[in-house]
Amino acid sequence: MLRNLSWESTDTLARSQFRIYQELGDAAQIAEEDRREALKLDQQEWSHWAEFLNEGPLPATPSLPEMLVRLGQASYRLAVLADGQGAAARA
Repeated sequence: MLRNLSWESTDTLARSQFRIYQELGDAAQIAEEDRREALKLDQQEWSHWAEFLNEGPLPATPSLPEMLVRLGQASYRLAVLADGQGAAARA
């Protein structure tokens, strides 16, 4: 079977973005439920995306482009929050 390098790159990108989001959530000590809500996912969608992060199949919903937008927006908010907490700790 031929490998589709384009798909592998997309898959790797999606997993890494979700992993970064989770790491930022850990750093900011954000509860899993709040992380799920920030991405506007129901419980089933959240479970499917968590499985995807652990080498599961790509979930059908939300679509990958939509999920990447959501991850980007939520990750940015978490990074700003974490940066503010770090600045307060340094003061």
